[in-house]
Amino acid sequence: MMFNNTFARIAAASLASLLITGCSAMTPGPMTAVQPVSTAPRAGNVYLVRGWIGIFSTGIDSLGRKVAGAGLHGQVFQEDQWRTLAATIADKYRGVPNPEPLVLVGHSYGADDIVRIARELETHDIPVDLLVTIDPTTPPRVPKNVRLCYNLYQSNLLDAMPFLRGIPLEADPGFTGTLKNINIRTDRPDLLEGKVDHFNIEKKDTIHRETLKQILAICPPRAQWTAARAPHLAPMATVAQARTVAAPAPATRPSAAAVGRGATKLLSSSK
Repeated sequence: MMFNNTFARIAAASLASLLITGCSAMTPGPMTAVQPVSTAPRAGNVYLVRGWIGIFSTGIDSLGRKVAGAGLHGQVFQEDQWRTLAATIADKYRGVPNPEPLVLVGHSYGADDIVRIARELETHDIPVDLLVTIDPTTPPRVPKNVRLCYNLYQSNLLDAMPFLRGIPLEADPGFTGTLKNINIRTDRPDLLEGKVDHFNIEKKDTIHRETLKQILAICPPRAQWTAARAPHLAPMATVAQARTVAAPAPATRPSAAAVGRGATKLLSSSK
């Protein structure tokens, strides 16, 4: 009986989401939005992945708008785009010096997918600065190229089932980054906003604020980012100015007569 009620709830949630959002939640993200550098007010590129077929993760679209509103370049993608997204990031980031922070955010199966994207990027030696996973369901291990993984999940009665719930993540052996598993029901009850379940956790303002907090911590204002990565520019300018001041005055240009006498002398000595 419990499972019948559960699946009836799934169907109802799907129908309600479709009626409210139409097809917008199922719109694929453009791969042209993938870029290692940006011109946004803050340095960093955020790629967000919805859950299964999009209709369960409309909150990811709202979070994407908040990312943009915070001054960051961001783009939302469909769950079934993760392989193409991984390949596109690998292609565009490969060999790029000093790329801006790379951030991946996902909900449900989309959370599983961003871990898979990170694993694909590991094979290309591309680091991921931040993963924010929201209620991952069947995720792989976090790979060693991830610097920080922030996992927001909630325990519930369906923990034994491989869907409709979130679980803690595990990392690969030799992982040297930081993995934070946060069960919002036990570790951060301040993030609970009303009734929270797998279908609405990514829609909650508290979860959005916590996610943005983590993103902004590693995506600084552009001026700060530029200054931190070009500390040698000011000293070099000072040295160049000092050389200009200390440089001797150029020698007086010889007259045409003097040049002629020198040429005649050179020719005479060569005979």
